[in-house]
Amino acid sequence: MKLIALALVTSLLAACSSTSGSSLDDGGKGAHDALPASDSPVDAPAEATADAALSCNTIANAAPVVTVMQVAADPPASSGGTIADGTYEMTAVAIYTGADGPTGASGTAQTTVVVSGATLQVVNAGEPPTRTVTLATSGTAFTATDTCPDSTVWNGTFTATATSLSIVLPGGTDDAGARTVVETFTKQ
Repeated sequence: MKLIALALVTSLLAACSSTSGSSLDDGGKGAHDALPASDSPVDAPAEATADAALSCNTIANAAPVVTVMQVAADPPASSGGTIADGTYEMTAVAIYTGADGPTGASGTAQTTVVVSGATLQVVNAGEPPTRTVTLATSGTAFTATDTCPDSTVWNGTFTATATSLSIVLPGGTDDAGARTVVETFTKQ
């Protein structure tokens, strides 16, 4: 079965796996992380408590903490593939910044993904810490839809081998230009 692991993130990410703001989730504060607007300041603590108590899965995050690296180059092309069910740990994150973009370390990330059919259970060091994702693939492209804690939709491309999975997501733009995030996972 064709599948793709997301973080994200991931996180998208977007992503969902950065603890420093350099991956897909805008510093752990992506649009999918925002609390609903409150008409009354009294409502805010109750909403925050309810959000904090929500857990989308009970997966343990056994992945190593990896350094997010900015790379002044274009990202590699995706080739699609088939992903076997199993547990995948993040082993690398690169933010491709283009030929004239910045380079060097840009924070850390930590994500574990459990693939079971078209369902992904994700746990990471960012916000939200857990999520459940349903995905669909076509060629090298994927569409991932959060089913918990929200209904955010992510689009990107992927490459899968027998032992690894890389997801490629748009990382937005800044003064240096467009960024592309590549998260690499190794099957355990």
